[in-house]
Amino acid sequence: MSDTPCPQIIEALREDINLRLAPSEALAELARAARRLHFEKGAYVFEAGDSAEQYYLVESGRVVLSRESPGGKVFTFRIAVRGTPLNAVTCFRTRVRFFSARVAEAATIITIPCAVFKAWVLDNPAVAAGIISTMGDLLDGAYTRILDLIDESVEKRILNALSMLSSRIGLELPLTNADVAELVGTSRESAARVISRLQEHGLVAKSRGAISVMDKERLDASSTSPFFIL
Repeated sequence: MSDTPCPQIIEALREDINLRLAPSEALAELARAARRLHFEKGAYVFEAGDSAEQYYLVESGRVVLSRESPGGKVFTFRIAVRGTPLNAVTCFRTRVRFFSARVAEAATIITIPCAVFKAWVLDNPAVAAGIISTMGDLLDGAYTRILDLIDESVEKRILNALSMLSSRIGLELPLTNADVAELVGTSRESAARVISRLQEHGLVAKSRGAISVMDKERLDASSTSPFFIL
């Protein structure tokens, strides 16, 4: 723990929609307990089944939170970018991690001991209320995704996902066909066919390791419902 908080760490913490509700002096206090970890693409920040002893927040890069079934099917729960916590809620319970956090783009992660983070949140009621609200949104989002998987075609699910992600991240999406398949619960081959059709209609452009949204207005109009993942 450092006596002088790093300004860059404070700014990264401030990117979180809930942590920014705390007074500046409180954020500085939290930053004193933080340290940085660097991960290369493909590395795991943590895996399902690991103990939850640290709070993690993305300072830079991109991290995918996912769960793999015994049969090898992957369910992607969240795509974390700058200012996104990987596991805030796990600091308030004693269970092991349910998801794995895999680095999709070289990342710098801020880490704080869960005991410190939990005590700090309880001392800052506005932050605690914000985290509870966020958890409610995530639960609503999980329910919506279940209905999406049941009711919508693969094409509609992909349109919904691309519409949401382009609104949250930007028009340049660092996604492969396999990433898209994991997001919507389909095969890589099916995802590739749909993305090729969307490209033929001028909605997206595909390049190696990325999808560019070319016509955001038409893409949004073609989607049918919110697709919550962030």
